[in-house]
Amino acid sequence: MEPGNKLPEYWELNRKPRLLVVEDDNDVGNLLKLFFTDQGMDVLVTVMGHEGLALFSTQLFDLVMLDVNLPDIDGFEVMRVIKTSSNKSVPVYFLTQKDERADKLIGLGLGADDYITKPFDIDELKLRVNTGLKHRQNYLKAAEHNRAGEPAAGHVFISYSHRDGDFTHRLAKELEDRHIPVWIDDRIDYGTRWPQVIQEKIDTCQAFVLVMSDNARASDWVNNELTYAQSKGKRIYPLLL
Repeated sequence: MEPGNKLPEYWELNRKPRLLVVEDDNDVGNLLKLFFTDQGMDVLVTVMGHEGLALFSTQLFDLVMLDVNLPDIDGFEVMRVIKTSSNKSVPVYFLTQKDERADKLIGLGLGADDYITKPFDIDELKLRVNTGLKHRQNYLKAAEHNRAGEPAAGHVFISYSHRDGDFTHRLAKELEDRHIPVWIDDRIDYGTRWPQVIQEKIDTCQAFVLVMSDNARASDWVNNELTYAQSKGKRIYPLLL
């Protein structure tokens, strides 16, 4: 990385995060390009779905922002192709005016990591994008360790009350600094797929860490996660807060 090139403070890879924006509104596309470029990211914008797929299949991207209403093919079809590709782990966010519940369910059901409706708050979008990029970075780090011949291992699932979020995020960072993949339910909103996502992440975890506190004991979510992990025979590591 050349001196003076800005990077997001959480980004540890030796290159900028790369965003692909597939958006038919030029004003919105230009806004996103200017804003996220200023955040230290490389941003490529196209108005056409087919061109977006061609770019996605030939270049490296860390996150895709995708409109539904495109001039050639709709964003749902673009999503279907992305999620059946070899790079299906790349986070994809819908960013669209289609705010009907049925459309949200279609998008999330196709595997979208988030579904954001216009008009949107750019600072909120920034936080959501940062979360997606953190997950992407963790995935890339784990993949690199596996390619280097290190033993493959699933992620650590951390179950916690959001009232203990500050502690949990510090714990996650400590683990990730030691190259241990971590999954916590962060700011991404999976809508009605949320219970399914939780179960999928517990199913594939190598270890289940339970942050024990009065807040956690009172949380139905934490209790349900613990019960499900026990039913799957997961290794459970209680951590008294």
